[in-house]
Amino acid sequence: MTRKINLPEKQRAIPTGLLWIQWERTFNKHKRRVVLIEADNDIKWTAEALNDRIIDFLGLLGQQKSGAKIAFCLPNGASWMAFFLALQKLGLSAVPLDASLPDQACLEMAHQLGCQALYLREKLHSFKADRGNNRGICCIKVTSGTSGSLPKTIPCRADHLIADGMNIIRTMGIRPDDRNLASIPLGHSYGLGNFVLPLILQGTALVCAKHFVPRQLIEWIRFHRTTVFPSVPAIFRALASMPAQSRLTPLRLAISAGAPLTAEVARAFFERFHLKIHNFYGSSETGGICYDRKGDATLDGRSVGKPLAGVTVRVDRGAIEVESAAVAKRDGRWRMPDRGEWNDQGEIVLLGRRGREINIGGKKVHPSEVEHALRTVPGVTEAMVWVGAQSERSFFQAAVETRLSLGEVQKALSIRLPEWKFPKRYFITTELPRTARGKVDITALRREMAGKAH
Repeated sequence: MTRKINLPEKQRAIPTGLLWIQWERTFNKHKRRVVLIEADNDIKWTAEALNDRIIDFLGLLGQQKSGAKIAFCLPNGASWMAFFLALQKLGLSAVPLDASLPDQACLEMAHQLGCQALYLREKLHSFKADRGNNRGICCIKVTSGTSGSLPKTIPCRADHLIADGMNIIRTMGIRPDDRNLASIPLGHSYGLGNFVLPLILQGTALVCAKHFVPRQLIEWIRFHRTTVFPSVPAIFRALASMPAQSRLTPLRLAISAGAPLTAEVARAFFERFHLKIHNFYGSSETGGICYDRKGDATLDGRSVGKPLAGVTVRVDRGAIEVESAAVAKRDGRWRMPDRGEWNDQGEIVLLGRRGREINIGGKKVHPSEVEHALRTVPGVTEAMVWVGAQSERSFFQAAVETRLSLGEVQKALSIRLPEWKFPKRYFITTELPRTARGKVDITALRREMAGKAH
């Protein structure tokens, strides 16, 4: 029997969020369909059961005023989805925090971000905060800040998220009867676009877990009949290195985002599992931008693919500008911090981050050129290059993820770049530190590099 949502008179007057309206349509169409599986305890949630969990949260959130910012710290699972949807029902602004954060860090962050409350450890913690004007904001994405600064926040309306979800669904061919394996946090921009929105918009089921090791992902793909697997390069690298060789039946689509995926990892994964990985490029501000529809561009290491349906990309003197209904800016445009160029197949090739050039012997050179060259070296799975300075002289320093020696890296680089463009300092490691989003953790990297660079 379906439980009815009975709200107090005060809450009935609150305008229902657009995402909630989308969920109600999906719920009414697929009440008894399994829409979420918690793989670590093998609990299956139908849309009806998930709605019951939402009702529980509505009672907890009953005193919050429309537009309030409500943070929550939950691992992937039914409670995450139910809490997020309860916030949408009440017209509240969801602020999902990383579940890997310690409790005290969550409390401090929620307070510093001006949230009215934080849901943590099954308790709602309230704060005195300046409410500001958050009406119409359904979700505030939280991204990593620079060292010692507050995280960056990106307020999004429901139409931003819906546009991103629809662009992804149409371009990637994600179907209502697919099952999505969620190995990244649901609250990250990547997770919202590829997991949360397909479930809300069309009932695409999620398979997720609070904790896992890579080998479990292979087991869950087979056991739970998973068909779509969006993940990050670090996970694909770990899977490709496993000794067992077999097909990942019934998986039909593997997607990589969050950081550049090298051709070497793509080829190793293809050789191991006979399945191509499709590069996906996007940002928190824009949602999805480009996608390699066939997987060949990823396998060849030539690009991140072509713009998604509904997305316009322009390149102005190396700067990438994105325009779409998913861009969380007033004019629907955003200039990326990345440099890029079009190739002859109409695909975007990333050339590294925008940053200052340096002058070497009267010639200007950009760090992205050196970074791109390092990433094309066979045996290099990732590289970061930035500008250092000593005695008023600028030079490049590089962190390289590889099993090659420094001499082997430099020898391979010599056929790609003139020696005067070489980095002066190197940090060679088999594994660069990464954030939960799969990006290189710059703060942790600099700690590791202290006193170790060659």
